Amino acid sequence: MHNSLRAALVGLLLLTPLAASAATTAELQAQAAMLLQQVQALQAQYSGNQVAATGACPNLTRSLSRGISGNDVLRLQTFLARDPSIYPEAVLSGYFGPLTERAVQRWQVKFGVISSGPGYGIAGPRTAAAIALQCATGGGTTPQATVGGFISASPIQGAAPLTVNVTATVNTPNSCAAAVYTLDFGDGTAPQQIPIAAGMCAPFNQTYPHVYRYGGTYKVTLSAAGNSESATVVVTGAPPPVFTSNIPAESFHASPSSGTVPLTVTFSGIVNSNDAGFCTGGCASTLDFGDGTGSNVNLPATTGGWLNYSVTHTYTQSGGYRATLYQGGAGVAQPTVGTATIIANPAPPPPPISAYTYSPPELLPPTDDSYTFGVRFDLPAACTGYTLSWGDGSSSVVQSDGGSSCTAQAPLLKTLNHTYANTGNYTIVLKRGASLSRSDNLGVNIQ
Repeated sequence: MHNSLRAALVGLLLLTPLAASAATTAELQAQAAMLLQQVQALQAQYSGNQVAATGACPNLTRSLSRGISGNDVLRLQTFLARDPSIYPEAVLSGYFGPLTERAVQRWQVKFGVISSGPGYGIAGPRTAAAIALQCATGGGTTPQATVGGFISASPIQGAAPLTVNVTATVNTPNSCAAAVYTLDFGDGTAPQQIPIAAGMCAPFNQTYPHVYRYGGTYKVTLSAAGNSESATVVVTGAPPPVFTSNIPAESFHASPSSGTVPLTVTFSGIVNSNDAGFCTGGCASTLDFGDGTGSNVNLPATTGGWLNYSVTHTYTQSGGYRATLYQGGAGVAQPTVGTATIIANPAPPPPPISAYTYSPPELLPPTDDSYTFGVRFDLPAACTGYTLSWGDGSSSVVQSDGGSSCTAQAPLLKTLNHTYANTGNYTIVLKRGASLSRSDNLGVNIQ
């Protein structure tokens, strides 16, 4: 046993009351427990002093995290306490508490191991390897830089849109530790991540082309573990657009988008007739129905720019059409608000004439004292055949049927007149249809 530890234990024994014979058994047990606690504290202090005196690295063989105790935790605390910026509290207790966790996090960030997420604040395999590497290269006393780099940009000025080649050189300290560098182009676009794998141990450079679309002064930054380098790029031209919140979005709707001809479609929505960068002071928009009828509609310009519109159009020919709303007028160069595909299907074929239901004919009496009578009757089509006999021996009225080319359409009403020469009773016979299968009789009594 070390002399200093032995002396301390002897001192503790000497402080124990000699008149133990006068003490109770419970008192003796309490004194023994107190002595054991003091011996354990001296042993822990002795182990810690030995670690601090030797200057050895922690040599971690397991993952250490909050709640773990042991000599390896004490060795880790001693290692971290060498840098006041990492572990200013320098509590060497052998217990991994919140102070030790924050110290590990500071060390991980400073030496580019990890800065957030799983493993942050835990002395796991990656952190143990980085500590061992630092001990091997720096003797475990002076921390060796594990991140470093610089950037260059070309060109550094020009008119928008400007393509700038940013060359990033990273790991200039020739560190073998893993690290992640971030290249931020300064214009709000997503930054470029540059990961360096553990064991690379050499500088790495790569060029990243980036397009600046708007005018402005931009700061390009390369950063890692709290260190950063930057370059400035000046772009001339219009500044980035400023978007106004809570304004309506342009829209284009068509309903219905399909049906049989004649098909009437309603187009509705919102359009901005004062689009910045295209027209000023208000300009009309054009709604092209896409059927080549020349009946396109120019929506009026409005002072405020925004216009709610509703327009109807009837497609009379079957086919597929592309309706388009052009912002600020029709033309190749004009922006498009929206398009809609309209399908106009042919009308269904009419039913065959054989299925047509005829109505009974109607006798029309004379309007004066003459013997002129009329007969009114319906036909499914103008080309439907019929014969009409007046019943007085005069010639019948005959219309030949149109045959297979004669299809049912809207019913047609036909009126024929005839003047009888004498009084008497007559029978008018009307036959209709392709085969004159429909026959009707009308009686006429002239006195």
